[in-house]
Amino acid sequence: MLRSRRAGFSLIEALVVLAVGGLALAVIFSIGTKAGDTGFKLGRGAMAAADRDVAVGDVRATVRSIALRPPATFLPDIDRPMDGQAQRLEAEVVMERATQCAPQGWTGRLVLEIANQGGERVLTCQAGDRPRTRLMTLSPGQAGFSYSTDGVLWTPAYANTPAPRGEGPLAPVNLWVRVSTPGLDIVELATSGQPETWIRAGSDGLL
Repeated sequence: MLRSRRAGFSLIEALVVLAVGGLALAVIFSIGTKAGDTGFKLGRGAMAAADRDVAVGDVRATVRSIALRPPATFLPDIDRPMDGQAQRLEAEVVMERATQCAPQGWTGRLVLEIANQGGERVLTCQAGDRPRTRLMTLSPGQAGFSYSTDGVLWTPAYANTPAPRGEGPLAPVNLWVRVSTPGLDIVELATSGQPETWIRAGSDGLL
């Protein structure tokens, strides 16, 4: 008598197949999860770098937009000098392009300030009565503004102090402004341009 051949899997064989398949799926999902996390981290890093590049460009544009009036052209009680401090820069500006602070062509008093917000050190800007804008989060550590009229010697404060009307040299004013924090060093030039463009016509030649 011939015995018929057994068809199908035994219980043990089926359990082995299921165990192997489960391990394979676990490995696949583990790799997929890690790859997804890596992708998200790279994406967040790229977005943070792009945001910082935008903020750096806005800081540079703001410094270049400073209306740096030559001291001999100040009109008392009307013109206000730039006030540069280690944690705060305040000046009259004519925005050369649109930034997070103000639109292109905006004129008025603008403030760049390093301050604490929500336990973080941040760089902010405020143009006139417009809402204060957070430009960037700064790295932990010392951060501040510094100023130089020659690009070599730097000081933690600067003001284009008004000279008596019509007195003092009528020469171009150049000012390098630096924003420094660990891992970031922004240097940009503000200039008065030709001083003659600041002269107001009057009986004594300068107003």
